[in-house]
Amino acid sequence: MDDSLMEVLESSETQETKTSTSKKQKHVSFDWASRVLDIAGLLEYLKVIPEEAIKVDAAMTQLSQSSGASASELQAYFEQAAQSAQKYGVSVSDLIGITAEWSRMGYGLPDARALAETAALYSHITGMDPGASSEALASTMQGLHLETGEVMQLLDMMARAGNDLSVDPAGIGRALQESAASFRAADTDLSQTIALIAGADSVIADPGTVSDLWNAVETHIYGTRQELEAAGAETAGMLSSAAQLRDLVQDLTGFDIMADASGTQLKDLYSIIVGIGQEWQNLSESEQGGLLDALAGSQGDALGSVLDNVSAIETAYQSVGNASGSALAAQSEYEQGIQYSLDRLKASFQQFADTLSGDGLLKGVLDFGNGAVNLLDFITDKLGGLGTLGAIGGAVAGAKNLG
Repeated sequence: MDDSLMEVLESSETQETKTSTSKKQKHVSFDWASRVLDIAGLLEYLKVIPEEAIKVDAAMTQLSQSSGASASELQAYFEQAAQSAQKYGVSVSDLIGITAEWSRMGYGLPDARALAETAALYSHITGMDPGASSEALASTMQGLHLETGEVMQLLDMMARAGNDLSVDPAGIGRALQESAASFRAADTDLSQTIALIAGADSVIADPGTVSDLWNAVETHIYGTRQELEAAGAETAGMLSSAAQLRDLVQDLTGFDIMADASGTQLKDLYSIIVGIGQEWQNLSESEQGGLLDALAGSQGDALGSVLDNVSAIETAYQSVGNASGSALAAQSEYEQGIQYSLDRLKASFQQFADTLSGDGLLKGVLDFGNGAVNLLDFITDKLGGLGTLGAIGGAVAGAKNLG
């Protein structure tokens, strides 16, 4: 073979060897840098694990103090809470903390747990955080004197009415929270209450005005002028007695606001509003104005808008009558979103952190973390600081993208 050809072949083989060696060196370099970054990421997790374990432990301590439950009862509760946190998409510590709050209000551990889970469901229906939803739910229950077993029915009605009338359930909840006591005083049941609030909000589109409206109407129909004046309440346009109001309404509309012929018992608020509303369009403007003053005082304009559209209240009443399962249907929609997956991931991580702590493994993890920190310090010292690590990270990411 020609000497010059031999030289060309030998040169080519040498170049291929150098190229192959260079590629291997680059691959090792990238692989090593990736491992360094993995260590850095692991250290971040090692920092978070004890923090999350402490949150869970603090919440369980609060629950232990508020409930007086035994160690075995608390252990059984924690296992249930961890599963419920996954189901409803809330952190374990939040769910336990809310259970502790219900326990402080006098509920036993089983009821407190059920109400905490309901509050988590309520948070997804209304868009509030779990703590705020729990406070709102507690206030509403107290105002309406609801039992634990009735709360899911409330959530079903709110979800169904909100969906059918295109009203934000959070708005229904806010108006209900601020006027619950008035509806109870007006002898109005739960379905009628939700219908009045949802129907009015679909017309007025302002939950604050809706609650002010029904508070005012309850005052003018069910209160007495003398009692309200003594308390310093507004009584403009209010008649002196229920008997006078009965005569006024009956003369104008033919509707009797009393439940009995003797005139000693008023009908519930839903029946009165719908009964007047069905005859509302037959009244003259001046007749409507006089009746609004007697029924709502300064909230007369808002009541007039509702009576002009009283069919919205009737529609809402029909909706809440077939509301069973609506709250869980709303939860199912929430579960389709990314946030639900993120919330479940946090619940899983907290359960994992608590498991490490409870099994005595957390100290070992922390000891490993300290060793890993020392290793990282050595590496970064040789490379010239984390800035170099960042540069390597960028190179690794670029290489992976190109690959």
